[in-house]
Amino acid sequence: MSGSILSFIVGASSLFLAYYLAAVGHGLMEKSGILNLAIDGVFTLGVAIAFAVSVYTLSVPMAILATSIIAALFGLMLAFITTKLPISHGAAGLSTMFLGYGLAALVGLPAKVVENKRLISGSEGLAIIQPSLGYMWVWFYVAVFIVAVTIWYLIEKTKIGAAIRAAGENPASAEALGVNVLAVRLFASGVGYALIGIGAAIFELAYSPVWSQGKGMGYGWIAFAISLSAGRHPILTLVPAMIFAALEKFRFIIESTYNVPTDLGKMLPFVAAIAAMIIFMVTPLKRKLAPPKSLGKIYFREERTV
Repeated sequence: MSGSILSFIVGASSLFLAYYLAAVGHGLMEKSGILNLAIDGVFTLGVAIAFAVSVYTLSVPMAILATSIIAALFGLMLAFITTKLPISHGAAGLSTMFLGYGLAALVGLPAKVVENKRLISGSEGLAIIQPSLGYMWVWFYVAVFIVAVTIWYLIEKTKIGAAIRAAGENPASAEALGVNVLAVRLFASGVGYALIGIGAAIFELAYSPVWSQGKGMGYGWIAFAISLSAGRHPILTLVPAMIFAALEKFRFIIESTYNVPTDLGKMLPFVAAIAAMIIFMVTPLKRKLAPPKSLGKIYFREERTV
């Protein structure tokens, strides 16, 4: 029994890390007041980038670095256009999401051709760069704990964290008190999306190192639900991240044990995501972990006359 539990913990470790990084990055961005609807598209693109860079360079660190940088650039773009121009957070986010889906195919498909050629020629393809995880799962959990404490400390105990929270609650008042709302949102979004990118890279390289078109779609929304159900709190996010990682592993057990069709089994995490968001909205959690008051609202720095 204890062996089965340990096996389950080990098996869920990489997905737990991927989910947590994406969810806490999402929460950090939204703390600054930017509604993040682009997460699924950028997560899907991150998966493709991690795959492509690993195929071309045969380097896991390079793949993670490239994915985090490109994802951060998307975060910076969203922060800039929704704060400086400004335009609708929903329109910008959804447009970026679909852009991410398209770019993922554009990036991933040529790399898939290269990998297939390697397989045909007798090489091991992406498996070449896959290290033996061994006790790496322990470090995955350690990494989650370190990130959780660091982000919590950043938000709750530092001046930049206070500025992020102020920008999310009332950007006009924050600006009046000397906070550079644009700079703060650029910081929160850049760091947040870098974490989302690293989560996508971990998902591809450590959890499921076989790429196909559309891989990663939907998992960004799971991270969205994880963050929302925890009130975007970096410590509380640990709980739903672990639950959803376990659900993903559990669905494979259900599919194999009860001969449940794969497409039906894939519904389980998304049904759980809907349930988690409903629980958050209908319980005192909604009041105790309320979202920023200005989340998703267009902010005009200068007074406008009609």
